[in-house]
Amino acid sequence: MPSHPLDRGVARARRAFAAALIGAVLALLAVHGGPARPATASARPLITGISGIGDYDPVIFEHARATGAQLVRLGLYWDAVAPRQQPASWEPENPADPHYDWDYIDQGVTEAVRTGLNPVLLVDGAPGWAQRCSPPSIQAGGGLCNPDPAALAAFAKAAATRYNGRFGNLPRVQYWQGLNEPNLSLFFFPQYEGNKAVSPTLYRALINSFYAAVKAVDPSNLVIAAGLGPIAVPKYTVGPMRFTRELLCMRGHERPRPTAGDCDGGVHFDIFDIHPYTSGGPTHEGGVNDLQLGDLGKLGPLIRAADRAGRIEGQFKHTQLWCTEFSWDSNPPDPGGLPMKILNRWTAEALYRSWRAGISRFFWYSLRDDPSQPQRPFSETLQSGLYFRGPTPAQDQPKEVLSAFRFPFVAYPEEKGLSFWGRTPSSAAGRVAIQLWQGGRWRTALRARADGAGIFQGLIPGRYGRSQHGQARALYLGEATVPFSMKPVPDFRQPPFG
Repeated sequence: MPSHPLDRGVARARRAFAAALIGAVLALLAVHGGPARPATASARPLITGISGIGDYDPVIFEHARATGAQLVRLGLYWDAVAPRQQPASWEPENPADPHYDWDYIDQGVTEAVRTGLNPVLLVDGAPGWAQRCSPPSIQAGGGLCNPDPAALAAFAKAAATRYNGRFGNLPRVQYWQGLNEPNLSLFFFPQYEGNKAVSPTLYRALINSFYAAVKAVDPSNLVIAAGLGPIAVPKYTVGPMRFTRELLCMRGHERPRPTAGDCDGGVHFDIFDIHPYTSGGPTHEGGVNDLQLGDLGKLGPLIRAADRAGRIEGQFKHTQLWCTEFSWDSNPPDPGGLPMKILNRWTAEALYRSWRAGISRFFWYSLRDDPSQPQRPFSETLQSGLYFRGPTPAQDQPKEVLSAFRFPFVAYPEEKGLSFWGRTPSSAAGRVAIQLWQGGRWRTALRARADGAGIFQGLIPGRYGRSQHGQARALYLGEATVPFSMKPVPDFRQPPFG
């Protein structure tokens, strides 16, 4: 089935974002940091998901489930569901109003649940009548220009009512995300008035109205704040750290603390989301207000300080941290992407580093490669899929990196021995064999126990790997991880989309 026109618009926006990101990273400093070592903190869950699933073919959802994902993010595009012109008389909070067209998203939600995936609905886009300014031409498909919070709330209430589990034969949706990357001019406008960043304040009103509407339908619904793009570009993109501080009325880099006042009564969401795309490897850091993968350690202290200050009004005492988009293009098919051997390693490390920074849900973007477009350079298309794209979804072929995503495992030599971390493919408990390549074959060096979230970690005493020779892997219920080499891969410049 052909993709929805709004899906194609979002793909164009993502390509534009990739080009902007590539330009921005040229100004960054040289590569930072080295391979991180597994933490000794108590295990926390790391549930995986897929964003950018593509068409709603049933086979695609089956493929998504085969990655080990438990969640799938689907775009609920307001301007595709709502009427193009605002009717003279209608009920925008009523999902049964005949002016709405829900058929496409109904199909996606139904297929996701049928396959055993938990849907996350990203509400994005806005009809022209709900926007209070005209976006500049630089914005790509799906961009917003100061949307009306009351109109967004009415649509959110209609959507949450439709998927409350009691409307027709439609499934229940618990996870709701309010907009996408509002710190990027590509998706949200205005960002600045002069030198003053205004998008955080505008978004605060939007997420508060969205939260109230979704919770009014069912208080057990969970609201995810819009995922933020990773890099600051002066007068164009508000860096995610600055955006978060100003959204939550916080100040200070090293020791975050609240500003004066009540921050409009607080900011209402249950889950905070970041898209830590990196212009290098898993340890790559950006500027002071960036949140590339290597910067993730900066986010937790800010969110915890905002929790303590009462700036976040949500369901949890400790606000959850999610990453609903992350990836690199692969080579093949993108000649500018990462060779598969490095992509395998960096993907496992990305999952580990995210978990270590407190991320509890990690989504890969996307499931299958973009179709071939000879008229476009590879840097403007997405080859970050976990599947090579075939003529039909049924003919898609899994990439080797799918195994690294499904069953992540890292191992680092250190003074006391070989430190390792991993997560079982199903996030289930059980016994895991840690094996080392010795004497031309795999030998079990230790048996570890994965906890109830599927996390296992530990230390193999000895000097294995200190010479940068050898490999390690984990084995669980007959399934092996991609071998993890003892030879590190130094960070280097690598645009995420080739």
